[in-house]
Amino acid sequence: MAQVPGEIAADFESKAEGGEQLGAAVAECTRGMGAVDCVTKHGLLICLVVATACGKDSVAPEPPVNPGKMRVQITGAAHLTSEWNGFGEFRDILATTVNDLSLMAGQSQQPALKDSSFTLVFPGRFDVGQFAIGHYVPGVASSGPTAYVILDTTFFASLPGGTVTVDTADYPARPGLNFGVIRGTLTFRAVRLVAGPGGPVETTDVITFHARFAAHWGHYLYPNVVVTLGGASPLVGTSQFTTAQSIFDDHGGRFVEWSSDFTPTHTFPHDISTELRILAPSVGTFTVASTTPTQFADTSLWPAIYAALFYRDDPRLGLSTGGTLTITQLVEPTDEFEGEIHGTLTAPMALWTNSTTLSGDTANISVTFAVQLWPFGGIPAAPPHAKAWAP
Repeated sequence: MAQVPGEIAADFESKAEGGEQLGAAVAECTRGMGAVDCVTKHGLLICLVVATACGKDSVAPEPPVNPGKMRVQITGAAHLTSEWNGFGEFRDILATTVNDLSLMAGQSQQPALKDSSFTLVFPGRFDVGQFAIGHYVPGVASSGPTAYVILDTTFFASLPGGTVTVDTADYPARPGLNFGVIRGTLTFRAVRLVAGPGGPVETTDVITFHARFAAHWGHYLYPNVVVTLGGASPLVGTSQFTTAQSIFDDHGGRFVEWSSDFTPTHTFPHDISTELRILAPSVGTFTVASTTPTQFADTSLWPAIYAALFYRDDPRLGLSTGGTLTITQLVEPTDEFEGEIHGTLTAPMALWTNSTTLSGDTANISVTFAVQLWPFGGIPAAPPHAKAWAP
């Protein structure tokens, strides 16, 4: 006797144990269905398609990675599957895109047991897209993304052929103390390096590093300052490296301070340091005051705007005798966000032998500056696992 459709469906389910057996189950259950109309047969075919899609070959989607984490899988010369902390930052150099740098790192959550980490070095702003990962060479700046992995005391450098894909890049609203989240995936091969007589040497040990990441992401401003010295300055030329900051002067104004080197070798103390005092910063052009050592030493006598110049290798103090300050952009900081100040300074600087004696020499200083203003909430701190930035 032919089965009714309800019985066919029940028998179909009981006999279909997996995707491969569905066809056999349908054939057996429809063997005596001469009186069953085409609609019922078509319904069973639809059931077959749906059941096949839900068969044992289907895979449930992997849950999203939690913010601040990355899921890591390492195969090849080393094996590891683990969840790591994930974090990174964009080092945004003001007034230019040259030398902007993004760094993303991951580190094992229990470094006391086995200190493992990963770092992606990405020239420029890390944003949505797919990018090739190239060959990491220690101590050599690359024009494209590279990466390295440290497994306890073993160092692996990325090989060409990897990729990093950024699916979403939720940067904080402004540079400062808040974090965003960047999500994506990356896969690359890396070769183990060992010390050699002429530097690191590649071995035959290769790993494949794969990760899905949701890294906490910071955005920080970095200064961009160029200083030129001339006239009777004991050091003349244009700076090749400058670091700078702006802080309150505790007397109602701001200092914009920078330190510069004029050779490719960066040293500390630096070749020169400069202090620009501004009582009430605002956009506009202002006259730099002539200043004496007596005024410089007494905060109650400070002019509204002055400049001071210090040499590492010359004991004389340089103080402004006039000049022009132009502020082209001013963004005030908040509790959470960094601000910035941009402008130019041109001033003659008298070199004083002591507090009462002029040496007779005058240095000319010309500066173009773009400097971050720290958030009122504090200076952005290094990430908790900052050592992952460098091998």
